Amino acid sequence: MDPTTKAQDLVGKYLARETDRGKWSDGERAPQQAFVSELSGNAVDYYINGTAYFNALDAEIEALLTSKAKGRYLYLSAWWLGLAKLSADTEIQPLGEFGTTLVQNFPFLKDLTKPTKIGQDFPALTLPSGKLLARRLEDLYHSGADVRILAWVSPFAARFPIPQLDGIRPLNVHTLLSVAEMRSRFGEQGAGNVMVNLAAHPMGATHCKLVVAGDHKSTRAFTGGIDPVINRMDLSWHDLAVRVTGPSAAAIHRFFQQLWAENIKRPAESFVIDGLAIESRLKTAVKIPDPPEPPQGDGHGSYVQVLRTVPQMRFSASGPEWLYEKNSAIRALITAGAGFRKEPISFAPEGIFEFKVALEKAISRAEKYIFIADQAFSSQEIMGWINARLLAKPDLKVILLHGGDPADPPSGDLAEAVNNHLIPHVPPLLLGSSSGLDGLEFYGWTDTTVHCKVTIIDDVFCIVGSANAMRRSLYTDTELSVAILDAVGTGVVRNLRRDLWAKYCGMSLPSEMPLVSVPQTGYDELLDIDKALSLWCSGWGGGLPPGTKLLPKIKGFSLPMAATTAYSQKLHDQQDADSRKTF
Repeated sequence: MDPTTKAQDLVGKYLARETDRGKWSDGERAPQQAFVSELSGNAVDYYINGTAYFNALDAEIEALLTSKAKGRYLYLSAWWLGLAKLSADTEIQPLGEFGTTLVQNFPFLKDLTKPTKIGQDFPALTLPSGKLLARRLEDLYHSGADVRILAWVSPFAARFPIPQLDGIRPLNVHTLLSVAEMRSRFGEQGAGNVMVNLAAHPMGATHCKLVVAGDHKSTRAFTGGIDPVINRMDLSWHDLAVRVTGPSAAAIHRFFQQLWAENIKRPAESFVIDGLAIESRLKTAVKIPDPPEPPQGDGHGSYVQVLRTVPQMRFSASGPEWLYEKNSAIRALITAGAGFRKEPISFAPEGIFEFKVALEKAISRAEKYIFIADQAFSSQEIMGWINARLLAKPDLKVILLHGGDPADPPSGDLAEAVNNHLIPHVPPLLLGSSSGLDGLEFYGWTDTTVHCKVTIIDDVFCIVGSANAMRRSLYTDTELSVAILDAVGTGVVRNLRRDLWAKYCGMSLPSEMPLVSVPQTGYDELLDIDKALSLWCSGWGGGLPPGTKLLPKIKGFSLPMAATTAYSQKLHDQQDADSRKTF
């Protein structure tokens, strides 16, 4: 077959395009990259776990510091910004001086004026090199580079002691202290380059974790699951990020540019931490310049689509009941005072659900296997798509690797999604299967948070980014992922799959052992998918060297899954929200 024809066939098969439009609803549309000149010509590097990622980010900063190129820049967006120290004694003041004076006239509102202690300590992020990331960004800014930081904060969690937001509150306060510190480091002239991101759905977050860097000639972009926080390098935290260079990096640059401009348009808000008022944005904030024009893809390299999720905005007058549900007057005050009702995002008035569209199509086209590693698997839709493909393609193999974040509240969402949406009508397999089902294995990694948010299909297609296998990532949280297609035999997707699975066997990767030239036993064999599938189910092929097996803490579940917490539709709608609904 002509290589060009093969590439076109793979693009049509796995990548979402406008020609796929059928029953798409508002916000559902294909990613913007559709033609070879926009899709191809990308270089992709991947970083498994936090240490590898932060070493790459440190190297990127160092390259910019030593570069003589014009127009150097680095832009960073975070769900959690951990560049400053957070003390457990830190206090938030809900309404500030004006609000406190106002509610003194209304005794039933007095609880809103009480300061709340955070009760958790977090150190500032120190890179593997021993350098503070805050200091590296400060040095880069003072070297003349354009450094911008955009960090999300909930309008409620950093102000009010709402029990449902207890887990988010210390993260948001850590972010606000980091914003204040970076403004101080940049000085009066550069303080406007650090902004709190409030352009998010109030039931969700701006969850994307991205860095865009370059100069007047080139752009590089990182995305994945890793926030700039020190605990992302813990051994109990499994994560993944990628760096793309080429047309896709310019598209990610433009997305950051849109988010930054959106926050400049919106009214500034104030948060009070330890008596210090921290403004969401300063008057000195200015727009982001356009990215340099990327080279046109010529059919070579990786084919990459940029996948965005941007929410719709639909609200009732008083906000959701869980905002002080027993006192409607307090709920109304919080709803109005903290700005629960948000205007639609100006560049996406109907939302953008590219991640949803891309993932649904790719799953529906899987031929040999689907592998997903994620912390949640609460999306009933995604589980339903996998179920439909399993039933349509009986020889398909599906491997799901789960490891929940211990900070997440107890929930029956996982068992509900698996038992009632993933496994119905999947035939049993009595021998050689942990799950007891044919073609489907569900594994858990004990004592490890599987935070990497990766889907790999058929060794030619993958999605990596910030979007989880959750409903909120499809419709509510602002997310940024990339779809990578190996249309011309670069091997990047197959290599990523091999290296992830090697880590699951306890292997050190060659990149982690630069002085050792011989890979560990079984590493090369994992490149062969027919051999590697036997890791997950003994009946799925074979041929791996003896001793090449999963870590003892990675264990298969018998399905259906035992439900330790009863499923609640009300809690599901709250914790895994859908922006298409009215709140």
